[in-house]
Amino acid sequence: MKKGDTLVEVTIAIGIFSLIAIGVASVTSSGTAGSQSALETTLTREEIDSQTEALRFIHSAYISSRENADSPYLKLWQKITENANEPNESIVRFTPNSCAELYQDDNLISQNAFILNTRNLNEGEKAYISAVTDRDKSDAAKVFQQTITYPRVIFGSATNNSSSGSLIDASDNNDIYRAEGIYIIAVQDDNTTKLIDGNSQPAFYDFYVRACWYGLDSEIPSTISTVIRLYDPPVLST
Repeated sequence: MKKGDTLVEVTIAIGIFSLIAIGVASVTSSGTAGSQSALETTLTREEIDSQTEALRFIHSAYISSRENADSPYLKLWQKITENANEPNESIVRFTPNSCAELYQDDNLISQNAFILNTRNLNEGEKAYISAVTDRDKSDAAKVFQQTITYPRVIFGSATNNSSSGSLIDASDNNDIYRAEGIYIIAVQDDNTTKLIDGNSQPAFYDFYVRACWYGLDSEIPSTISTVIRLYDPPVLST
């Protein structure tokens, strides 16, 4: 403000400065939110890739060792597939209105949701962590939870066990873990079948790896879902 400036000129100058400041702040905020969203999406995809690669590894190891009844991968594959769902639209469709609804009303339990302990795949069935648990059902709620950051599988040690119950001691898996905002659902083939000893078996399984979380200052859920199909060819006698 200089001598001779009128009140109108000063008001206009202040208005212009305010608009510029607001614009800069808006662009900065938008850039920060965009960077945060990109980071969360990248980290989520890495978690999903980790689970899908584990499924592919288990499948390959199972195929190559099916004649070995003691193979941990044979037992793990059988555990995963024995709880596969019959195909239906409600399972295949993934358009949640909120992340919370995925965890309500025993939805994960009814769909036989699970997660894989990627650190102990060679432990066979112990690497399969299901929402349908032999322990008290409250344990499933402690393992499969919504996330306040981004979808992830948390590992730890017994010394990190929290009295609040946010983490549980997965003694069967030699890890304390929690699956936040991520889980897997297996769906078996309903049309094509193979015959083994007169029994009809699915020819393949579709595995839906799903993640749901909320981005920075967003009330709309961010979701990522991928599906991989793994075939289960029959054993041929030679």
